Amino acid sequence: MQSTIVTEPELSMECWNQLLDHIYGMARDIPWLREECGLVLVEAVKSLKGQPQLQQCAEEAIKRLTPFKLVSTPQGVAVWLTVRASYETVLPDGVWHHKDPLSKKERSRLAKLMKEDFHVDSENAKDETIKSAAANPNPTFAWGLVFSEVLRRDESKGKGEEPVKAEFPQLWIDIVDSMSTNPVHRRKD
Repeated sequence: MQSTIVTEPELSMECWNQLLDHIYGMARDIPWLREECGLVLVEAVKSLKGQPQLQQCAEEAIKRLTPFKLVSTPQGVAVWLTVRASYETVLPDGVWHHKDPLSKKERSRLAKLMKEDFHVDSENAKDETIKSAAANPNPTFAWGLVFSEVLRRDESKGKGEEPVKAEFPQLWIDIVDSMSTNPVHRRKD
């Protein structure tokens, strides 16, 4: 996918979709590969470089998040934010408030899924929940993507005449600080 052989010199949606299906399937079914698969998907969307003729590729990447049960994972958030940066019009309604997982109204859900608590959408899930891997003490690449996007937004808000409250400190409190106060996520010494 990163070599652009599927998109250049001529776009092959059949091959693109097959690759997406395989990567999404591995991310769903093999927990220890989920982070790597998510990173491949994010890099593949970035490689589209916002080119209008490749918008359909971004749309296909977003369409698969829900059926493969990855929308409420850190990797799903990373894919969503990456598509949102260049192809916001392809994002479906009803998944995130205002199509934004960083929305204040989504803060509690985002905090749970960034901690890889995959039972966050259990009331909406008709099937089994996503398989979870052993606890990983290291943050996934999605954390960096989420934090850098919030910081970018804070910087762009701060350039106006009136001061605007930064979102990053509250996001940190909601996600990171709550992990250190929750006994489930506390490290045993």
